[in-house]
Amino acid sequence: MKTHFIKQLSILILIVGIISCNSNIRNDEKSKSEVEITGLPKSQACMINDAYMGKEQMPVPVGDKVYYGCCDGCVDKLTNIEETRYASDPLTGQKVDKADVFIVLKPNAGRTVWYFTSEEHYVALYNKNQKQ
Repeated sequence: MKTHFIKQLSILILIVGIISCNSNIRNDEKSKSEVEITGLPKSQACMINDAYMGKEQMPVPVGDKVYYGCCDGCVDKLTNIEETRYASDPLTGQKVDKADVFIVLKPNAGRTVWYFTSEEHYVALYNKNQKQ
């Protein structure tokens, strides 16, 4: 039942995000490249499972940065395995530190998140996909 609720919440958040994106486009004044986007709170993503959890996760301080995990196993991996703290920006393929990213739900992928270098990279990929 909890899983069903989380799935429905994720779908609702995705729909609200899409509506928000569409409502922020002014066809008469702005191009599609000027879409306002709101990312997800880093603290609500499990950075090992790359999943939006919809609630605060356990903070994992490593050096001067903070990562988030959903369980003790994730905390252990984030603390001790450096490569778990990095992802690839979907637009550029650039290696990004998960503590310093813009996080959004990956389209049509449930709770899976994407890590972008910046909001601008997300908007660029969004616009690229709209043209296709």
